[in-house]
Amino acid sequence: MARKRSSGSTATLLVAGALWVGCGGGEPPSDESAGTDAPPQFETTEVAEGVYQFRWIGHNTLFAVTSEGVIAFDPISVEAAAVYADEIRRVAPDAELAAIVYSHRDADHATGAEVLREAFGTDTPIFAHENADGPLREAGDPDLPPPTSTFAETMTLAGGEIELHYLGRSHSDDMAVAFLPAHDLAFAVDFVSRDRFGYMDLASFHFPDMFGAIEGLLEIPFEQIVFGHGPSGDRATIERQLAYYRNLDSAVRDAVEAGLSEDETAESVLMEDYSHWDRYDDWRELNVRGMHRKLSAAGVGEGDEEGEHDEGREGRGEHDGNGGEHEGEGGHDEGGEGEESGEYVGRSETWDATRRGARLILALDSGRDAFAGTVENTTSETLCAVRVEVHLSTGTELGPTARTDVVPGATTAVELPAGGEVFESWTAHPEVSSCPS
Repeated sequence: MARKRSSGSTATLLVAGALWVGCGGGEPPSDESAGTDAPPQFETTEVAEGVYQFRWIGHNTLFAVTSEGVIAFDPISVEAAAVYADEIRRVAPDAELAAIVYSHRDADHATGAEVLREAFGTDTPIFAHENADGPLREAGDPDLPPPTSTFAETMTLAGGEIELHYLGRSHSDDMAVAFLPAHDLAFAVDFVSRDRFGYMDLASFHFPDMFGAIEGLLEIPFEQIVFGHGPSGDRATIERQLAYYRNLDSAVRDAVEAGLSEDETAESVLMEDYSHWDRYDDWRELNVRGMHRKLSAAGVGEGDEEGEHDEGREGRGEHDGNGGEHEGEGGHDEGGEGEESGEYVGRSETWDATRRGARLILALDSGRDAFAGTVENTTSETLCAVRVEVHLSTGTELGPTARTDVVPGATTAVELPAGGEVFESWTAHPEVSSCPS
């Protein structure tokens, strides 16, 4: 059985939780907020001998104790990285931090490398795919430094204990997949997950390249796979993911070739075989609409079925490292923030916090079943591509809102439908991206 360590979900419990060694003795924090329904702030799970998954709210990363020291993937955020460092020390108190690896450049996964470096007192090398280097250098975000070394197709670390593979464009153009041969274990972020619909309208997903990337993943001989979001899976999980996207493409392609509009396609392509998948009610229609836009932009229905969607369209996504999605699990451009604070407030409480100059004031309007409020630019410079996400204690993510630039001193309205969700607490954050040069 995998060993786990968890913390409380509030800011107070975060401090206490960092001192509590679960499964190793001692009692969990007894703060009054321990009874909240919010999920644990973080959790460390041993997924193979010497290999650990670290979860921070809704994001997962991985670190491995190798013969050359600890190799740590995605720091996630500044706040997460501080706890991540504590967990690495707890698990491997005598090991050096040998390397940091970015799965890709999206801020909600890669931010915080300097925190890890400072925690271990070393100038630890950072590895990433070569396509991540230029955008990160241009962004100049001190919390998200560029890699010190890059690779084009494959790279090995710790004498082959870890392999890095580039499988082509998928959720981004710089996605590195890790494989640990001794454990038959892979780590893949954002472009695959376990039985979950693609994020919203698939804006940053590169189709048809996605098919090749997932097929390439299946050529790696893993048996277990850890994802950047959600529970881990196996080879069958990836086969189901590939089948879903193929079925979505086929169904929407038929609709486009039949002359159906985007609205008509959204109403008719129900993907009912996947109604049990996570986010079916939230993202099924958006997936259909996104695929309709991609195929239409590629000329499907007009005799040209081989083109690609203009990835700049709509500018939405769960992890948007390319000016688009979690972009895509959201939208986080290079230099964007893309991280949750981790602090939850009660259902009826008002959120009022400032991050990177963006003051977000937000509250639930029960009458409208929506979170409503404002984002104010408290700086002397324009905040570019600002948008807002809300994360409920149930694990549901709301948003993000459409991107908007906010000039100095200005305030813009924010509204996110709550979708009738039943929850006890929630957290929110604005994301601010780098302005075009």
